[in-house]
This record gives sequence, C-alpha cells and structure tokens, in this order.
Amino acid sequence: MILPCPVLLRLLPLIAITVLLTHAPCTSAADAPVSQAAPAAESADAQTSAHTEFLWELDPYYSSIGLEIPLSRDALPDGEQLREIQVYRELFRQSLRPRIMMLEGSVYPLPAAGAWLKSNHPDVYDDFDVGHLGDNQLNVLDGITAGFQEPWAMSVFVGSAMRFSRKEEAADTRNRAYMGYLVSAGKKHIRNNTLIDDDWWEFEWKLKGERNLNDEELSWSFRAGIKNHGNPDIVDVAFVGLRRSNLDFDGPLLGIVANSNIELLTEVDQHSMRFLRQELTIGKKFPLPRQRFALSLDVGFIYEDEAKYRGALVDPDADAFTLVFRPNIAF
Repeated sequence: MILPCPVLLRLLPLIAITVLLTHAPCTSAADAPVSQAAPAAESADAQTSAHTEFLWELDPYYSSIGLEIPLSRDALPDGEQLREIQVYRELFRQSLRPRIMMLEGSVYPLPAAGAWLKSNHPDVYDDFDVGHLGDNQLNVLDGITAGFQEPWAMSVFVGSAMRFSRKEEAADTRNRAYMGYLVSAGKKHIRNNTLIDDDWWEFEWKLKGERNLNDEELSWSFRAGIKNHGNPDIVDVAFVGLRRSNLDFDGPLLGIVANSNIELLTEVDQHSMRFLRQELTIGKKFPLPRQRFALSLDVGFIYEDEAKYRGALVDPDADAFTLVFRPNIAF
C-alpha cells in the first residue's frame, strides 16, 4: 500500500516514538512472558541458587514490569547446549513441578495510543484513512495497532523455567524460556481502536522463550486457553496461538526461515465452537550487522466474525477484515 504524503508526514511522530522506545537501554533478555531481567537481590551464590528477580521489557507494542519469585532453592537449569526441541521436552518434564511464580503488569503502548487518539481526536484519526478495500475502510493506524484486544493487563504465571547462558557473554545477557500456566485480567477491551468497559480474565497454558546467541536471536510462543468477559455483549472464547521469530545477522537476506517470523491466533465460541476470529501475520527482518540491529516489517490480516459481539455492541458497519502493518526495530 502506497501512502499519500500527508499521511506519511503524520506518521513521523509515531515512527519517532517507535525508535525512541526500541532504543531504550536494557540489561538482558527474557520473555514471559519473556522480559528484560536484572537481579533484584545479589548474593555470593547468585549463580548456583535461585533468587528473586525484577523483570522488565520496553517495546512499542508490549511493555511490562514484573517480579520472578523462585519456588525452589535450585538454580534454573541451563539449556545453552540444547536444541530447540530438547528445550521444549525438558521444560515439559519440569512443568510437573513448578519452579517459579511470576507477577507481571503489562501495557501495549501503540494500541493504547491508537484508542486514545480515536476517542479524543477523531478528526486526526480519520486523516489516516487511505481508501477502501471492498466494503472495508482502510486506516493506517488500524493496521499499525491491530491485533491487541486490551490496553493493559495484570498476570500471574506459575511453571517451569530455563536459562540460556554463554561463557563469553556478560552475566546480564541471560535469556530464558518458560512453560506453565498464566492467569491474566483487566478492565478494558479494544474493538477497532475503541475502548469498551469489560472486566475480563484469561487462563492459558503457555510455552514461551527467547534465546539470543552472538549473531542470532530466536523467540517462540505457543499457547492455548480461554478468555471470559464481564461485558455480556462480548462472547467468551477459547483460543490457540503460535508465534516464532528469528533474527540472524549471518543468515541470507532473502531466506525463508532466517530473519522471518509468523504469528497465528484462532478464536472460537466456548459454547458453540463457532469460528469467531482469525489473525495471521508474517514478517521479515532486514539485518544491519555493523549497526547490530534490524529493520522489521510484519504484514497480515485479522478476520472477525459478526457473532463475536452481540446486544449493544452489534455493529453492522464494522469491518470484517483489518489489514495489519507493523514496522519495528529489532535488536
């Protein structure tokens, strides 16, 4: 999609915010969700015994703070030498006896900003309209912020964890993987960048991790669960999702697997099992080895069946399809 010059000019502040957020300093990588990790309490045996850690992540689409609390005195196992499938197998074996509990608060900056702009400055928001695709109105901000159904969440995770370390790297560059159960809750729902009052909660099984080597980064997420809504006009769903992303500074620029990512999410009605929502995005990273970062672009679509909403939230003019367009910077 080619954007008119006025639209590009209006996008400059968003691009600037994205660059500033993704260039924020960090100390190490984890994801849990996998978040940036730094010791909350140092001790002489920090490398051989478990200890509580403060976790954080800063990203235009997903930012979080949390606390990882050990449920065992044993240090997390190190999966540096394991292949990816071996990591999954070991985490599954350990998940029968949980090692950690994680408390986390998360916010989705760009989706929340898109909802705020549409609510408070609808004329500015409409300036990002770029035409129609069939019966669907195309809006650049819709494409950039689509795929996030809440502006923030509070979560509790219990399960197993694994650390990936490398002797030649500093101690604060540790990476992690998790498998276990996650309960999340919030008070707002986003539909087409409009905030709706909704006391929702979600329960899911999740396998998620990030392993960063010297010249390659691999992250993955597999999850399945249910999401219930306090707002009676939003249908309760069951879902399954996956995401896998790779950044390889030595990989071929046009390779299919290297420097690519895919994300898929399917939702069905908990009771009737009717298909309600499908998200699919694929992306490509363009690494700049000398600068040690990569430009990233994800594109895809979201389909939402009219049966996902009822009562006061039924909107016959709502778009069934939303095109996804997510520029970003990956380190």
